[in-house]
Amino acid sequence: MNVYESVVNSLDQVIDYEKGCSDNVRIQKMSATDKELSDTFGLSAFDIASWFIQYNNSQEETDLLTDLKLQKLLYYAQGISIKYTGKTLFKENIYAFRYGPVVKEVYNKYQKFGRNHIDETVNIPEFENDIRVILEDVYEDYGQFSAWKLVEMTHNESPWLETEKNSIITVEKMREFFAR
Repeated sequence: MNVYESVVNSLDQVIDYEKGCSDNVRIQKMSATDKELSDTFGLSAFDIASWFIQYNNSQEETDLLTDLKLQKLLYYAQGISIKYTGKTLFKENIYAFRYGPVVKEVYNKYQKFGRNHIDETVNIPEFENDIRVILEDVYEDYGQFSAWKLVEMTHNESPWLETEKNSIITVEKMREFFAR
């Protein structure tokens, strides 16, 4: 079992202490009618990025959140959402850049921080519970890794490997990969 499969397995086994059920059960309870109406939650990648920045900054013992790490968290959030809901979280495309998956629009905003912590106060958007569950789980399972470990992980995954550099990683490639 590779590192990615181990992380996904741990995600599937995490217990929701509030409701006492596993995350995949909790996420699968999302509204079927919502799933049928659209293949996306239609959120902005900036809103998801703001949530990760604020959440990271609210943690007592945590690594600094760089643009590189933020990009990988966005990728995994999109993939996990596709896996459990069949829907993308955000509408922006993810590209296969040199250092892994990147949402160009978010990269353009935060690249000024370089390898430094994103030191910006952001307004955290209010999300419905189902989306917060996905984001909290992604942060818990992937946020523990360094930016460079996340780069290594994404470089060993088919969505990035099978996409020409600087091209869009398709939702279908992500769906196939994360469905495993």
